[in-house]
Amino acid sequence: MNVERWIRARTPYWQKLEQLLRQVDQKGLSCLGRTQLQELGRLYRSTSADLSRARALKLGQDLQVYLNNLVVKAHNQVYQTQRNRWMEFINFLWIGFPALVRKHILYVAASFMIFLVPSVICYCATVNDVHFAQMEIMKNQPIVSDEMWSIIEQHKMWTDSVEHFSAPISGMIATNNIKVAILAFVSGITFGAGTVFVLVMNGISIGTILGVCKTYGMAGKLLAFVAGHGVLELTAIFISGGAGLMIGKALLFPGQYGRIDSFKRVAKEAGGLFGGCVPLLLVAGSIEGFISPRTDLDSNIKFAVSMATLICLFLYLFVPRHKKTR
Repeated sequence: MNVERWIRARTPYWQKLEQLLRQVDQKGLSCLGRTQLQELGRLYRSTSADLSRARALKLGQDLQVYLNNLVVKAHNQVYQTQRNRWMEFINFLWIGFPALVRKHILYVAASFMIFLVPSVICYCATVNDVHFAQMEIMKNQPIVSDEMWSIIEQHKMWTDSVEHFSAPISGMIATNNIKVAILAFVSGITFGAGTVFVLVMNGISIGTILGVCKTYGMAGKLLAFVAGHGVLELTAIFISGGAGLMIGKALLFPGQYGRIDSFKRVAKEAGGLFGGCVPLLLVAGSIEGFISPRTDLDSNIKFAVSMATLICLFLYLFVPRHKKTR
């Protein structure tokens, strides 16, 4: 076979395939008509055969690389499946995220316990001696600020003033909660120590504030405020904390892998756990902005919202669902 003559004869077909692929890159596959689509398939198959022949005859490396790249690009277009980004996102939230939570439920449970233990200890300590809340756990920062203490002493809630600013407060609260979740997740990179610190500090803060409110007869009012949004908010933080603990464990105990490889193995699923928490926090922020601070709503309604979110969250996370396939 005359190689040069063969290359000259086949070059126009390769150039035509290049032209079609360039057109698809610029405008999408939908820009090709039926005839052009058929031609794309024929050119792909013939160029694949040309690549095999070039390899068998051990032609120049440049020619083989050129044909290989051409065949790979054409293959991706000929056999591509249409992707619907919104549908993929919905499928992740509906199926993927709950499956990840069930798969890594032990990390979520560990995150919950790391929060719960200091919370209970601080609550009991505050009920026993309310001045425990004035202890400085960070430099010049008592657990319960003087301003909040003063409001509780007056048998008021510091949340009463936000009732008439629901929309902006909702956005601010959601943003703050997402920051806490991000901190609990990202801090896993510190071999899990940062995640543990975030969970413990939140547990100390919530347990102590509840203890102060209990001392001044305000516990019922605080629980009524927290009830509506607390289930979603705390669950999202525990899941984010669980994701941080996953990363921390992978870095602390990489096993047979290097630390970088161990981190890469868990990073995708840990990121999925955190990503699925964002919608939960947005919903919790909306409830906290529009329902929780309202003084005209009976406490029973807020507890009913809490129970409804608990049931819905349980069904959402723990009832397995399968993606429909065709």
